[in-house]
Amino acid sequence: MDLFLATCQGIGLALAAGTFAGASGRRGVVGFLLAAAAAIGGGVMFGASLATTDHPAWPGWPVGAVIAVFTFGIVNGVVSGALARHEGASSIGLIVALGGLALAAASLFVEPVALVALLAIVWLGSARRRRAQRKYEGLRVLR
Repeated sequence: MDLFLATCQGIGLALAAGTFAGASGRRGVVGFLLAAAAAIGGGVMFGASLATTDHPAWPGWPVGAVIAVFTFGIVNGVVSGALARHEGASSIGLIVALGGLALAAASLFVEPVALVALLAIVWLGSARRRRAQRKYEGLRVLR
């Protein structure tokens, strides 16, 4: 059971790293640097959560990095879209960053909450993808 809870905690911390880095909504070089920082942070924190329960840390490094970059991509897209629709609303990124910090705190004390957050991120990503595919559905050119 300790490995399960440590894995849940690692997932939550990696999700929090990706959320916190993606809260800026930045693209380009700055966005790439933030994604790299999220990958490093997510990997290190996932590995550290495994190591605290006397398990090897190395399996958590790539898994945490992948989860953090996946989360960064989804959160960054949501925040940048919201910022584009509401110009001057910089508080959106702040609210999302605080949500990431709250997720990190919750995953430290109630580890399985990270599984719910992971399912929510996966659902958000798939919903955004479906909506993007439907956007231009009726605009096909017939020859």
